[in-house]
Amino acid sequence: MKLTSFFCAVLAALIMIGSSGCIYQSRYESCVRRNLIQLERIQELETALEADRLDADQFRQNYDLLNQKQSLWQRKIDALTASLAAKQALIDQLYEQLGQIALPPELSSKLSDWAQQVGADLVTFDEKTGIVRFKSDLLFEKGSDTVQTNIVGQLESLAEILISDVAQNFDVLVVGHTDDIPIKKPETLAKHPSNWHLSAHRAIAVQKIMAQAQLAPARTAVIGMGNYRPIEPNAAGNKGNPKNRRVEIYIVPAGSIHVSG
Repeated sequence: MKLTSFFCAVLAALIMIGSSGCIYQSRYESCVRRNLIQLERIQELETALEADRLDADQFRQNYDLLNQKQSLWQRKIDALTASLAAKQALIDQLYEQLGQIALPPELSSKLSDWAQQVGADLVTFDEKTGIVRFKSDLLFEKGSDTVQTNIVGQLESLAEILISDVAQNFDVLVVGHTDDIPIKKPETLAKHPSNWHLSAHRAIAVQKIMAQAQLAPARTAVIGMGNYRPIEPNAAGNKGNPKNRRVEIYIVPAGSIHVSG
């Protein structure tokens, strides 16, 4: 009976030892699997990290390039700003000079006679300031920079006076103006994106006709003022004022229209 108990105890111990070995083996294999999974995850993260490093380097290079371009653009903007300021100063100077120098009596008389012949409905001439002022509503179709056919001859006659001997010591400044009514028609916007464009294009159209009548381009300059120099208040609600829609021709001393390069 005692031997039987002893063998039973030994058998139970062996069974327990075998069971523990199985448990340890299972735990070991589980740890190995976890380690392998972690190693794969580490490799994935390292690969992603390297890719991020490459992206960061590329972004840094792009950033440096953009900074260089921004610096270049800023220099261009500064140069353009300076150029615009110089041109605006010239415009202001020319406006200050307008009417300060009386035209020779013979030239003034010719211009006055010409204006009376053309008619006050289309043009006026101020003998005190030497300003010839055309009404755009009669000079052009609405929203157009094409000079009406029946007006071309009047501009050619004006050019004949300006190329005569009595006007040789003077240059010509053509200035376009509009009211404050915004351009809305798509077909008009395609040619004249703003009132400023329209005023400049109209001034150019007048200058071209006079150039074709032999008024030397070197004696002329063109400015578009848009709606920024009204001679009378525009009506409320963007309804404009016909008197502000005009083309003015200033006769100024030769050489006074000059912009340094």
